[in-house]
Amino acid sequence: MTTTSPLQNGTATLGQRPIALVAWRATEAILRHSQATLARIDVTQPQWWALNNIVRAEDGLTRDEIRAVAVPYDMGAEVMVHAVDALVHRGWLGIGADGRLTCTQEGHEGLATAKEHMDRVRAEILGDITEEEYAAAVSVLQRIADNLARTAATSTVAS
Repeated sequence: MTTTSPLQNGTATLGQRPIALVAWRATEAILRHSQATLARIDVTQPQWWALNNIVRAEDGLTRDEIRAVAVPYDMGAEVMVHAVDALVHRGWLGIGADGRLTCTQEGHEGLATAKEHMDRVRAEILGDITEEEYAAAVSVLQRIADNLARTAATSTVAS
């Protein structure tokens, strides 16, 4: 006689579902949706990140500073440099005599359009989820990451 577990037949309660699987599926869905939305306005996610980082810096950023920006999803620093190159070519970023990258008027306009799209993405992601529920979910996932980072650090020291 073969039996199936609740996880195999899809009837698992939320508390029984592997958090890594649920988090991974959510991550994939969020990335697909965000990237598709940005693609409709001919912007990549790394370009979105580059623009936001450059605009937040009072005097812009150098290529070395862009390389140092923490890039999620294991994309590597070079992806930001390629994004910057595309934005310079497009006329959204200018390069000063000091090598600092700054947003042009076209870049500010493009960033504003991208922000409108990404604000809509956030609203679509949230749907009927309250800000409190969202904050709780993010908090729990951050605590899990922190717990595992501590465990990894302890394991490395103990080895």
